[in-house]
Amino acid sequence: MASLQFHDPGWHGDLKTPVVDGKYVDPKSGEIKAIEDDVTEDGHPGYYGGPPAVDIIVKSIHEDTMGCTYRAARPFPMEALLSTIMKIVKEKQLELDSVMATPYAIRVNLASKLTQDEFSKIGGSMMNAIFDEKE
Repeated sequence: MASLQFHDPGWHGDLKTPVVDGKYVDPKSGEIKAIEDDVTEDGHPGYYGGPPAVDIIVKSIHEDTMGCTYRAARPFPMEALLSTIMKIVKEKQLELDSVMATPYAIRVNLASKLTQDEFSKIGGSMMNAIFDEKE
């Protein structure tokens, strides 16, 4: 699926501003800052793939994993991402509560009984399997 991948500029999630060449303009101070200086409390970069990347959120509504969430933005068409995610749902025989997809967002609510570790692995697969798919 590599030929479907497109360039997506970075997006600073907290400040709602684009990241270009590893830098962004701080709207509060007007300063140009390096994104490397912005790291979240859990050590992740303070930015993600911005529009037109597809924002994907996978959540669990099962009582054992209530509150588990996996989120990422991917630079592929929504249709290709949704197809990959649904293949995983079928392959793992997951129970779905709901699925919503728009051109720039996919939301998947899982109702399957999973451990937190299983949810994390499945969420990671749903976000990253498209990178391994062949056309």
